[in-house]
Amino acid sequence: MRTDTALQAADAVFMAEQAVGGARRVVDELHTMINSALRVLDDAELDSARARLSDRGDYYLESAGEHLDRLQTRCEDAKHLIHGVYGHLDLAVQALAALGDLLAAADGLDSAVVADLADLRPRIAVVSEMVVLAKPVARAALRHVDSAELAAQQVTPPSLLEPVTLQRSIATAGKELGRADEDVRLLENVVDHAAANARQSAGIASDIADNARRRMAEQGCGQVPRQALPVPGSPVR
Repeated sequence: MRTDTALQAADAVFMAEQAVGGARRVVDELHTMINSALRVLDDAELDSARARLSDRGDYYLESAGEHLDRLQTRCEDAKHLIHGVYGHLDLAVQALAALGDLLAAADGLDSAVVADLADLRPRIAVVSEMVVLAKPVARAALRHVDSAELAAQQVTPPSLLEPVTLQRSIATAGKELGRADEDVRLLENVVDHAAANARQSAGIASDIADNARRRMAEQGCGQVPRQALPVPGSPVR
């Protein structure tokens, strides 16, 4: 394997680490958004109960409807965040695919570089596995958030006069948001695991890059500037 290919492999690791880290940050935002949606739904359920028990039923019905309007906004925001997670995961997949090609080309070539890359393989395998697992979990979360939003949309001003419709919509939205919350918790665990291994991989890649630069200098190829490679954990520009 040529030394410059080792640098390309290090580059691919850094790109994957940044992408997975970006997904992790968006999942944090998503978790916060789902919790916010659940609180809004609790408020709607409380006002629905008040409407049945109070002589100010019309006021509380209107308030419940406003809460469900806000719930729809929270669901739209959550769906936007899930698409953001997709985007980061897709970038990670691309970087990992490029890295896989480079690692496959290493077999039987420069023994020093092959030895450097040996420690990288198991870490990258875990990152790849977790990224592949994260995508269907994110899709499940999107499906449940979409169903919760659809349930909230069923509550229109005329339907507020039918308490059964309101209660049914709140119950359906609650069930779907509960499932979405479970999905996001699982997604958080999966992406956490991927991010931890990606960070460790980036540390190994830094060593690989340093070794590659040293070999290039020893061979009279000139030193590769350190700023040519991204710093592990640095934001994507």
